Amino acid sequence: MSMFIARRINHALMFSLVLTIGALAITSNAYAINIRVSQESAPGAADFDANILGFVNEFNTGLTTAGFYQYNVPNGASYNGELNGGPIPVSSLSQVFLVNASDGLSLVVVHDNPSDGSGGSTQTRWNLMGDTATQILADDPGENLVVSMGGTQFDSTKNWIACCTDGYAIGSLDGNWSIFGQFLTAPTGITSWSVVSSDFTATPLVLTPGRRVRLDTVPEPGILALFGLGLAGLSFARRKKT
Repeated sequence: MSMFIARRINHALMFSLVLTIGALAITSNAYAINIRVSQESAPGAADFDANILGFVNEFNTGLTTAGFYQYNVPNGASYNGELNGGPIPVSSLSQVFLVNASDGLSLVVVHDNPSDGSGGSTQTRWNLMGDTATQILADDPGENLVVSMGGTQFDSTKNWIACCTDGYAIGSLDGNWSIFGQFLTAPTGITSWSVVSSDFTATPLVLTPGRRVRLDTVPEPGILALFGLGLAGLSFARRKKT
């Protein structure tokens, strides 16, 4: 192969690598808060990596987390986030989702659907690793989260009547974090739970007290593959150059 052709190949490979890195830079905000969903096979099993259920993305808004949740208006004592593009509340379902708002990224939990003729009660716990956070929102201000362990453990006891929903938000979540959630006791009025993505697809979870779900920040496989192709191209270009 002539020196001229080798240089042209090297230039093409380097250009491909630049495009790959550019694509990664453009998507960095998206994959940095792309959330992997896993659930252990049994309470205390901790085999999350063997039970990966999929990935979800966050809802984005220019509002604050509380503004997005829109507690109490127009439906009293309830979540109204569907009016701002959030998930629609569902009867007997606890929904978990992430909101990237003006005050940061928050984990939001919404229990039940308003005016479905039934109330309920739940006891949940979330343990955060790799970051610290606090309560951003309390649906029913008298039922605040108990935040402990230096801002890494969040205990919630919620009770609601037939007219209403209940819920809360934890934030802000920054960097590479993992958060583990569970029902501490069997709930009333709730028969299932799921994690909801910004395209409204839901990842169902098994509702067994003590059986934890893990949400953590990792790049999607497609992004990792793209980065790998870029590195492979760079390696090939270096070999050709020598």
